[in-house]
Amino acid sequence: MNIKYHHFSKLKSILLCVVFLLFSTSLLSQEISGRVYDDTSVLPGVTVFNSNKKTAVVTNEDGAFTIKAAIGDTLTFQSSFHISQDKIITLAEYRTLLIVELKQKINTLDEVLLSGKEKEFDVEKYNADLSKQIENDIENNPFDYGKAPAGGGVNLLALAKLVISIFKKKPEKEIIYATQTDLIHLFKDDVFFTETLLENTLKIPKQYKNLFLEYCTAKQIEEALLKEENKFQLLDILVVSSNEFRDIVAKYEADK
Repeated sequence: MNIKYHHFSKLKSILLCVVFLLFSTSLLSQEISGRVYDDTSVLPGVTVFNSNKKTAVVTNEDGAFTIKAAIGDTLTFQSSFHISQDKIITLAEYRTLLIVELKQKINTLDEVLLSGKEKEFDVEKYNADLSKQIENDIENNPFDYGKAPAGGGVNLLALAKLVISIFKKKPEKEIIYATQTDLIHLFKDDVFFTETLLENTLKIPKQYKNLFLEYCTAKQIEEALLKEENKFQLLDILVVSSNEFRDIVAKYEADK
């Protein structure tokens, strides 16, 4: 009797372990679904990035998304016009729809518009600063102003040249744009911008990959956006570009 009970208990323990393993495995392979919104509406075009699995999806027109995630994974919600938010997945997220609210960014221009006040130009302070700058330059570089006139003072011609130099516009920094080769290498070597992201997130078919990258090149994407710290900004641009590109392809195929 004891032997039978012992075998039964052992079998029960084994079955519980198997059930636990199956349950754990199912959790590791499950997908999380949710919806993103702010204080005004649902948010389409928000990037949902799983930093553990290095995968990403974009919310649809209803602000909805579905992404593979395991317990403990961190999802980052990123939008150009909202403050990014991280969410660590727990068991509770598998039992209900994940709801994420993003806070809108308010830039300096927004603050001016909201307050209705624009900072006034202080003429007296500006003139005082300019006079001080000229005075310091004369003191530090006296010979640049030539020989002083007989009655004292400074060389007015040299002074006029200084004022002109102060207001002279500095040349704009040259912008370097990414080439098609840069984008090809990006999707080949980067751990975030992968072939999977290109096909599943951006929904670009394999046969149109090079043509899409050529299209992105024509849109003149700044090379600086290819850096790691700018990946979400670049993804936003690629999402918009992929939507435009797919519309062009759909029209082309419809007219064939």
